[in-house]
Amino acid sequence: MNKKILLILKFLLTSFILILFIFSYSQGLMVKLSLRKLTVEADAIILGKVKNIQSQWSVDRSVILTLVNLDVQEILKGKINSNQILVQYPGGEVGDIGLKVSDMPTFQKDEIVLVFLKSITDIEDTKHSLMLSLNIFPGFSIFGAAQGKYSIDNDGIARKSGYSLISKDVEPNIVLPLSILKAKIVRILRQNQKKREKTHEKNKK
Repeated sequence: MNKKILLILKFLLTSFILILFIFSYSQGLMVKLSLRKLTVEADAIILGKVKNIQSQWSVDRSVILTLVNLDVQEILKGKINSNQILVQYPGGEVGDIGLKVSDMPTFQKDEIVLVFLKSITDIEDTKHSLMLSLNIFPGFSIFGAAQGKYSIDNDGIARKSGYSLISKDVEPNIVLPLSILKAKIVRILRQNQKKREKTHEKNKK
């Protein structure tokens, strides 16, 4: 094989590897979700403690899912009629097989977390869900993937991590005291409620 062909093959291989790298990197980038968007669009916002974590195959055995059992400490939004809830997200390890999903949050036993949740209630949306086999409704998923989970440390500081954003804009609410985070969420909820009431009054006229 002459030197010219070798150089062409080397160039093509290098280009292919570079394209794969760029593609995999771009796949891991997320659009920034503001605290307002997370708060308003979440079905529930919970402060809780991780009691148990378990990974299993989905009902149709097409994907590995992880179930997180949370002891509910405080409900900032939503109607939760239990002291415990189950949160499901894709990824985890079953035996020797592991699945890592880009920008999904991770949890540790006994970790204190504040999470923004979406209800899993539609059968059509839960064909892969473990909630079906466990007959748990509503179950919950994390709204906004890793952006929808704050980990709370022993000093009461809330932190988000584990994701990359497309935008280079500074995100102001990545690290802040839990008390301030909760106050911001409550303020957003009140503002949104007032906005809905005004809209309702306007529509009545």
